[in-house]
Amino acid sequence: MSDESAYRSRLTLRWGPSTGPSHPRPGDVTDAEDPRLAALRDAVAAPVVTSMLTAEELEELTVHWGVDGDEGDVWVRVVAVGEVFQDWLTSPVWRRGEAGAQPLDAAECAARLADHLQDWIAESRFGWGQRRISTHVLPAPEPGS
Repeated sequence: MSDESAYRSRLTLRWGPSTGPSHPRPGDVTDAEDPRLAALRDAVAAPVVTSMLTAEELEELTVHWGVDGDEGDVWVRVVAVGEVFQDWLTSPVWRRGEAGAQPLDAAECAARLADHLQDWIAESRFGWGQRRISTHVLPAPEPGS
């Protein structure tokens, strides 16, 4: 019998700064500077977030253009009781319908955000184990939009 194993690995672990590609994330441009992001915050993110977090819990809600992802990615960032939630709000590459013909609409983005935020709250220190359901109502779209 041979003492050598039939399995060999060439796995190498390295610690330190990454030299590979960056991961998509929220960028520096927010709803405070960009009116399109402010409109998304008011129409989608704020109704969902304020229906799931109390005024005492919610410390910050911002919407950002994404970086290191697809052009037009939009991120939402929530700080609640000192904990941070970051998630894609929408992306122009997300499609629905036959052959991905239609971009996601406000209601679909809100439902996705509510689902992800619900999971995060249940795993947070302040909302551990709670199943908070979004009761958001989206504002009616403006005529011509």
